[in-house]
Amino acid sequence: MKREMIPTWEELERHAEVVPEIHPAAVIAMLGIKQAAEGIQAEVLDVLQAEYHLSEGKFCALIVLHQNREGVAPSQLAAKVGVTRATISNMLQRLERDGMVDVVPAAGDGRGKVVRLTAKGISFMDTILPPHYLRVTKLMEKLTESEQKELIRLLKKLSA
Repeated sequence: MKREMIPTWEELERHAEVVPEIHPAAVIAMLGIKQAAEGIQAEVLDVLQAEYHLSEGKFCALIVLHQNREGVAPSQLAAKVGVTRATISNMLQRLERDGMVDVVPAAGDGRGKVVRLTAKGISFMDTILPPHYLRVTKLMEKLTESEQKELIRLLKKLSA
């Protein structure tokens, strides 16, 4: 369901009469980014959930592990995915139960652990990533490649 809660330019100008620091273009741009991101995310996540029974968190964890084949510590994985250690612990238990990851002792550290994709996990990711990236590509086809590169530049600037 698409939310429509972006105020009009005129409405924002009225608010700017009270708080002059309000810039209508800034507010509309930011809310537009948020609305576009939610729409794109919903389309992508719906497929991941329906076809592969993956939550966003599990998918993000699998992506990080796919990019770090040597494995990562659970605390690092939690930081990279943006979840708490408790959340990553629960997620890893389920992924381990499903045969997607192994949690093994870290070399040279008796207390430390390393999480790695199993052969099944690697095969799974190698199977789902190409169609996932194709879906993302199709969603972005509304913009030319030049516009996509400009968007990347602007988003990096915004995130800096």
